[in-house]
Amino acid sequence: MKIKRYLEKNKTNILEFVIILAITLIIFIPFLIGHYATDTYNIANIGYKNYAINWSLNDGRIFMEIIGLIADKINISIETYVFVTLFSALIISCISVCVLKKVIEKYKKPKNILQNIILVIISYVTIFNFMYLEDMYFVESVVMATSVLLYEIAADILITKNKNYIIKSLILTILGILCYQGTIGILFAFVILFTILKNKNDIKQIIIDLIKSGVIALVAVLLNIGTVKIVGNLTGMKQTRLGDLSNIFRNIRTIFLTLPNILQETCNLFPRNALLLFLGLLTMSVILYVMINKKYKEHIVIKYFSIALITILGSCVTYILTLTSFYTGRLRNGLGAVVGILFLFIFSETDVFENINKNNKKFILGMLTITTLISYMIIVVINSESIMLQHKRVNKLEKIEVNKIEQYIEEYENITGIKVTKIAKIVDTGNLDKSYFEGTKNKTSFTHNAIRTSWAADGVINFYTNRDLETVKIDAKAKENYLKNKDNNDYMCIDDILYITVYMY
Repeated sequence: MKIKRYLEKNKTNILEFVIILAITLIIFIPFLIGHYATDTYNIANIGYKNYAINWSLNDGRIFMEIIGLIADKINISIETYVFVTLFSALIISCISVCVLKKVIEKYKKPKNILQNIILVIISYVTIFNFMYLEDMYFVESVVMATSVLLYEIAADILITKNKNYIIKSLILTILGILCYQGTIGILFAFVILFTILKNKNDIKQIIIDLIKSGVIALVAVLLNIGTVKIVGNLTGMKQTRLGDLSNIFRNIRTIFLTLPNILQETCNLFPRNALLLFLGLLTMSVILYVMINKKYKEHIVIKYFSIALITILGSCVTYILTLTSFYTGRLRNGLGAVVGILFLFIFSETDVFENINKNNKKFILGMLTITTLISYMIIVVINSESIMLQHKRVNKLEKIEVNKIEQYIEEYENITGIKVTKIAKIVDTGNLDKSYFEGTKNKTSFTHNAIRTSWAADGVINFYTNRDLETVKIDAKAKENYLKNKDNNDYMCIDDILYITVYMY
């Protein structure tokens, strides 16, 4: 009876969730029908258990390690593993959309169906932003999505300030960190938005909330670093993703020097300068709104720029400790969400999206803002489809190239009578373009040619050849011999070893 009453009471919310999920599943069909990330080949090559311990656990991703060990125990196929983790991630992400919408409704409820649809769209593009797409590329998508949901709820609890809110927010943030550290920046985006919506012009409280979120995040990060160190000591493995503390100032300098380029290029996950264009259009909308509604004066503008600044800078916090994966979208979720966050602010703090008379300046401004929102949503979706399809093309080309390598190995074995049982990867960082297939439009993690990456070359070759080549290291003399005799294919068999040049380290 309780379940029935709950369903009757929340049937509108449930229907809304089902519609959001259905649309999301349609958008992500290219991935749902099957795809292989470079890391997926690595997992297939070394096994779930090995990857769970030597990668997930050693990186402090406790929950992903558990998932990997479960996959190993039940021995599911790699294709099923990819599907289940992605499908779960999409469900969790849609929950994040609904939770975000509900949080915003605490500060301003939609007055009609149109406003409700607008709020759903804004919440959707905030979560499913162009950077977030890269989170859905990996099998870790499920823990990445979970971390975003946990940070979102942690921010809401921190700002709402119910009983034991500090402890609850801290626990959720720690759980989020243990899921995935790279998305921590989104916490600050949610905190600055929620605290401004709640506290309005109470600058002191807004600053206090930001400081609290910083302290909570710092404690969670330190606990995670401690976990990584302990795991490293117990297993004898050295963690490579965390940098040296002495490099912090160098890293901060790099962050600020490269920020203009990042805003322009957006890690090749969004059209060049498109982010700046939409930020410019939103800024113009806010300024025009203030000019039309003089009672708001400068307050709304200050709050708008504060949210934009904190969100953008928050998206860079991961790189203070390490510059690993610097030009990737999965660690810049906050930057991808900044347009959506600002739209949420405009929705909550202005009447731009409300019904207004058609014969006035507000109507024109409202139409311009709605047009900007719809345009942004369309570009995000189309761009996501384009990148996913590019990735699918890469998977096909990888299989074709590996088949050529297999034919070469078979011919070599037939001629020499030597069985090829090993593989050696020769790293060449002098020409990174060779790590992508010709004709690649967006050079990102999605379009890496796995055959030319140091972490996946052996995996993808073993995957498509059904061989079990042992990865070996070679001495300087053997490397020199290979480089001296190799042809334009950038691979060659010498004795029982397949040598292959990789360009992405």
